Amino acid sequence: MKILIYSQYYPPESVGAALWVNEIVEDLAARGHKVKVLTAFPNYPVGEVFEDYQGKVFQHRVEDGVEVFRSWIYRSPSRKFGSRVLSFISFTISSFLFGITRIDEVDAIYTILQPLSLGPAAVWLGKKLGARVILNVQDIHPYAAVQMGALKNPLLIRGLERLEKWSYQQADGIVVISEGFKANLLEKGVPVSKIAVVPNWADPDFIQPGPKMNEFRGKLGLGNKFTVIYSGGLTHNSNLEPLIEAAEILQEEPFQFVIVGDGVRKPDLEKMAGEKKLENIHFVPFQPLDRYPDVLRAADIGLVTLSTQATFASVPSKIFKYMASGRPVLAITAEGNEVDRMVKEGAFGLQVPPDDPQALAEAIRWGADHPEELDQMGAAGRNYLLAKFRRDLCIKKIEEVLLKTADYPG
Repeated sequence: MKILIYSQYYPPESVGAALWVNEIVEDLAARGHKVKVLTAFPNYPVGEVFEDYQGKVFQHRVEDGVEVFRSWIYRSPSRKFGSRVLSFISFTISSFLFGITRIDEVDAIYTILQPLSLGPAAVWLGKKLGARVILNVQDIHPYAAVQMGALKNPLLIRGLERLEKWSYQQADGIVVISEGFKANLLEKGVPVSKIAVVPNWADPDFIQPGPKMNEFRGKLGLGNKFTVIYSGGLTHNSNLEPLIEAAEILQEEPFQFVIVGDGVRKPDLEKMAGEKKLENIHFVPFQPLDRYPDVLRAADIGLVTLSTQATFASVPSKIFKYMASGRPVLAITAEGNEVDRMVKEGAFGLQVPPDDPQALAEAIRWGADHPEELDQMGAAGRNYLLAKFRRDLCIKKIEEVLLKTADYPG
């Protein structure tokens, strides 16, 4: 089967969506499919196109045995909403133009949203190439942006909502990452026959349990202190202010907090911690991929957060990485959403409500006083992942959706 993966993010970017998009490409190719990729010149998370790719508008070459088509994207170190919109629009237009002129016939186009604008671009590209179009919905947009306060213009919101519904109507298939997302699309009139639920995942062979006292922990001088680690994007829905406030409550006690990542919220979070003169919190940039498992394993408990506004609009993929590492999860999230449901069903962590630093501090104290229970939670999370959220299981489901939607003999 000939498959085009359409995504703004792809290696050599080594964090975020680029990693699991690459896993999809690798695994589908290993299953005998001819896979092509339509993507942007790499730029995430630094906000500038990587040096080896600068000065180019389009590029077509084979990378690791896969045909990769790269197109121009507007990038700026600025992380303001307007700059992000320009980035999304520029890639949507340039990739569509490159796609219709340079890519040969394919059977299916698997498109990763966001940006939301890739929906219509994929539909039109599918018509040109004679391909079925499957949309992968990672966040409910524009709802997520509206809830987080990043999008306020009523006319723009209505326009994007129409764009969202049109894309769902025109697509041949839609993959969502949770039952909650499926319910959201059903409420918008999307036929149930179009929707498949395929959760995100982790690779349990790459991320495995290991020693907590490792090189990453040693370099930060964390010692034997109970350590809470957050590793991921510092975006508008990361909701790490309660963590900093909890660190202030616990500053005279033997606890350490590590925030690994970059993003639009990092300067404000660093400023907040600085104003409180906290010495028990460390800000660390994204780490190289080969060091990532050690980052997770260095935690006594891994933190997953969702703001109140993003409660039902997103499912942080980092939760699967913590599960793979055998570490328990401390989830800052409202009750009743997908993260809360998973933590309770799998019995692999604790849940506290958003915006309640005192409850967060109490949960951390409880964890420090109950190491055996935390070990049991960590083991339960690993087993839960192996049963439901393994890389091979989830990508096999994606392959099944592609074959079925394209009416291709499997």
